[in-house]
Amino acid sequence: MAALALSLGLFYLLVVFLVQPVLLRRHTGRSAWLASLGATRWEQTANLLFLLGCGLDLTNPALVLAGVMHPVVLPGQHITVTLTASVVFIASLALAVISQWVMGEAWRTGIDPQHPTSLITSGPFRLVRNPTYTSLLACSLAIGLLVPTVLAAAGVLTCLAALQIQTRLIEEPHLRQVHGQAYQRYAAQAGRFVPAVGRLPG
Repeated sequence: MAALALSLGLFYLLVVFLVQPVLLRRHTGRSAWLASLGATRWEQTANLLFLLGCGLDLTNPALVLAGVMHPVVLPGQHITVTLTASVVFIASLALAVISQWVMGEAWRTGIDPQHPTSLITSGPFRLVRNPTYTSLLACSLAIGLLVPTVLAAAGVLTCLAALQIQTRLIEEPHLRQVHGQAYQRYAAQAGRFVPAVGRLPG
């Protein structure tokens, strides 16, 4: 399971953060990568926590493969849990790819105040304001289910903390400033990471 978890984690990062940005750049003519950890302390904190969370997600199965750590044996580990983790991973990858294409040139790795983007409310964004973040959390959870350790739990919680900071303290204020009432109305209908949960007052 550890080898599978590590392979899936690397594959997800390759597709979402390398292959997709390259394809989107060819399609839109604009790079999704911002060469900065952020302009503010909160942005830098969120980005560093996210990198740490990704690192924990990959380090966990690597340490299990090396025999340094041993996963907790969950009930039904070889059948139910493995199948669940696989389905969650496939869904998370599909959600990320679809969301990136729906966003088009609006998708990027951070906030760029010099180039504000349009408000995306179609596709997965009809139900969830941050489907790519939902995908990231689901991928982290899938890897943790395949190799359940304390480190796996730390990876999921670290990613969650990073994305909460990114959305609540950085992106939502930015989108309110750029899109005003249009964003408020949208945020009152769509959840933050899952449908109907984390809606903002209209």
